[in-house]
Amino acid sequence: MKKNKIWKIKGYEGSFTDEELIGMISSGQVKKDFAITTKEMKKWVKVSDSIYQFYLKEDGHENL
Repeated sequence: MKKNKIWKIKGYEGSFTDEELIGMISSGQVKKDFAITTKEMKKWVKVSDSIYQFYLKEDGHENL
């Protein structure tokens, strides 16, 4: 099964799947101020302003 590589990250070569993008955000390779887009989107969006913000590592202490 072919995976859809739909995401582009400003400053990175190539395209990425949802899973690859989530992994890069979760590992800290992609930060909150990085811009992402797809061919359907009209502009670049910061990760912190996207649905993917939930995968960002929190700075500081988190209370559960």
